[in-house]
Amino acid sequence: MSVLCMQTKSCSSQTQEMRKLAVAQCEMQIQTLGCEELGRQFPEMKDSIRSCGFEDQCKAEEDYQNNEEIACLRGYKNSIVDTGKAMKDMAVSLGEFIDSSWESFKNSVKDRNQFIKQCNKSLSCKRDLVKDDHRYKNLSDEQLNKYSAAFLYVEAQDMKAWQASLDRAPGRMGVKAPTTPLTPAQIDKIADMKAMVREKIETEYRKFACYRPVVQAEMACYAIGNVIDPTLLFGAVFKGARLVGATAKAMTAEKIAARAEETEKAGAALRTAGLSRENLVKTYLEYSPTSVAQNEKWISVAEKGVASKTKFLDVENSQLKVLNDTLKDKNLVTSLTNYHKKILFDKIEDLKKQFPDLVIDSYSDFKSSRFAFSGKIPADLDKRLQAIFKDANKEFTDYVKSEKILREGDTAETWFRAGTGQSAEQANVAARYSRMAESNELQSYAQSKLNNDLTTKLNSIESSRQSLQTQLRNTSAVDGKTFDSDVFDIVRKNMGNDDKIKSALSQRYALSELSPATVKELQTYVKTSDEFSPGIFVPKREVAHLGEASQGGLSADVIGLGASNMKGTADALARSKNLDQVLEETRKAEKVVTANFQAQKKYFEDVVRQSVDPGKLKTVCSGDDCVAIAVKPLNETDKTKILSGLANSQYSGKFRLAFIEDGIADSTTRNMLSTHGESVEKLLRSSLGSVMEPRKLQGLTFGLDMRTQTLNSGAVKLLMGENTAVKLSTQERKLIEQKFSEALQDFNKSLQKQGINSNYRPF
Repeated sequence: MSVLCMQTKSCSSQTQEMRKLAVAQCEMQIQTLGCEELGRQFPEMKDSIRSCGFEDQCKAEEDYQNNEEIACLRGYKNSIVDTGKAMKDMAVSLGEFIDSSWESFKNSVKDRNQFIKQCNKSLSCKRDLVKDDHRYKNLSDEQLNKYSAAFLYVEAQDMKAWQASLDRAPGRMGVKAPTTPLTPAQIDKIADMKAMVREKIETEYRKFACYRPVVQAEMACYAIGNVIDPTLLFGAVFKGARLVGATAKAMTAEKIAARAEETEKAGAALRTAGLSRENLVKTYLEYSPTSVAQNEKWISVAEKGVASKTKFLDVENSQLKVLNDTLKDKNLVTSLTNYHKKILFDKIEDLKKQFPDLVIDSYSDFKSSRFAFSGKIPADLDKRLQAIFKDANKEFTDYVKSEKILREGDTAETWFRAGTGQSAEQANVAARYSRMAESNELQSYAQSKLNNDLTTKLNSIESSRQSLQTQLRNTSAVDGKTFDSDVFDIVRKNMGNDDKIKSALSQRYALSELSPATVKELQTYVKTSDEFSPGIFVPKREVAHLGEASQGGLSADVIGLGASNMKGTADALARSKNLDQVLEETRKAEKVVTANFQAQKKYFEDVVRQSVDPGKLKTVCSGDDCVAIAVKPLNETDKTKILSGLANSQYSGKFRLAFIEDGIADSTTRNMLSTHGESVEKLLRSSLGSVMEPRKLQGLTFGLDMRTQTLNSGAVKLLMGENTAVKLSTQERKLIEQKFSEALQDFNKSLQKQGINSNYRPF
């Protein structure tokens, strides 16, 4: 926005269009969030609500740049007054109070994870963590940055415990201190705390976006000094730098302690919920509500498009990738998705019983449930489907919460999204559109609002595409009318981490300059383009897992499939003129990507078969996952042959593999070990992406050999398949081993943050 505001009045037609688009997007958000109603409800807040006129937006941006720090301190001070701590009566200065709030952030169980996440982005935050620790406080910036915030936090707590054991005497009472100017360190602290709180508010209180930027800054800083719990902003607004309503009362220290204790109890309950998870996986891992014949019948109906005069319903697990990445248990995520299907299909069956003349064709795959309604369709079908969808979500959420299958804070009621339309593509795009809605309700493609919003979004995508093509012209990041598939892959995997995206893109494409504005625009472009990716129709669904691999085996994840799909969708958007054409072109692009993917999977199966003795491995693929179950245990020669066969092909660097040993009795342990191996490979490849020549990295296929029968502990060996065209130096081989060791450490720490004692080590 600031770039647009700096343009002169005699700007290009493209800039004029971008200005109009900025106004339209603002107006759409204001309308969606009901901001005008907020202003009517609290007239005294009218001047604090955003205005969408272009000049108004520019003034608001300028106000924020000039007054953000002052507004933050104003909000912080007022929070102190509202909690009964008059500034003149305080025993400490404002700066010392900021230090106190900083300590509260670090010590609160509820906010610890958020603190660590933000602290990873701030060197000053890391340095403050170890300010009293002689082991780390004198490290250089470069040395300190090598440690994660989570590691430093644990080390700091250990040091404090040791120091406390030496001196149990209580600390001296504080003395009254004058308010003095804030030190640079205190300014850094309040900035970091504001970033943490702001992210929570934006997630939990959507109307936060209704306010002008400078008011948002004041609100965030008010929350820091008040209770360090921005959820109290629910239903409340700022009034004269105060929160209106009873919810703005400060939480006492006892309440904060009680809430922390509740969190610890919930964590303990989750750790004892293994049986519920195990039963769920045992029952629903391989559950499928449809046969291959039913899927094929539905696909034949769907391919007729809008001419079929059929009503389509699409229900998808919109959080599938996020759940796989965070839970690190693909079998559990698959079983959860399948359990939701069971509930949904039962309710659709009840609908069929009520209307015998209603013809229902059904489809299901690893992510979605789809239905085609024809014959005698009830006039109120949309209303009935809305009720079915809501009831299914509630029943699903009630079950997983009552059985403590998920973690505290998981919002299962928002995972599954649904849409309807006169074609499968319309229903799919409506389901994706529902992710934008504040409440989780079934969306209809026929809504004029949906069409208007999506058309506005398409215009925004096209404007960003043209802008980015100009900014990245004459670089290898540009490919045709859009961008290289690795651009989509890098941005998709590091969404929200500007520094990492900039570093990875600069290394991959030898970019000497890449501005922060370009990085942010790329993220917006990739994210919004992906919202138009079509659903993938797979008639036969195989569940790829190692449940029967008592003799060992391997798992393989196809790298870059998501990026290829996004690239195909982006290309389709670039050549489309309207929403209907977008749906047609994206489906064509999906078919091309799917055909290429099928060829890649077949090559994998051929390599596995040819690399070992006949009948030694049995291969199964599902989605972008494959497994090979050993009939006889694999030796290291077998494993390196497989890796070499993949590396010396056009698919080099396109698979990540994990091998498990024979003799592991528990099937859950087998599957989790392979998932952990794939996760470590992902960390390894990501870290090498910023330090290795892209061509060489592409020529390597890694296999993580899990040489342990114990989950979360034991030796892991890195195996490599090398393309014959790749010549690695001794230094590069040492670098790979070093990064592998670091990837194992990082993975251990990621599990430790979840309360799991993980201790994998290099073989």
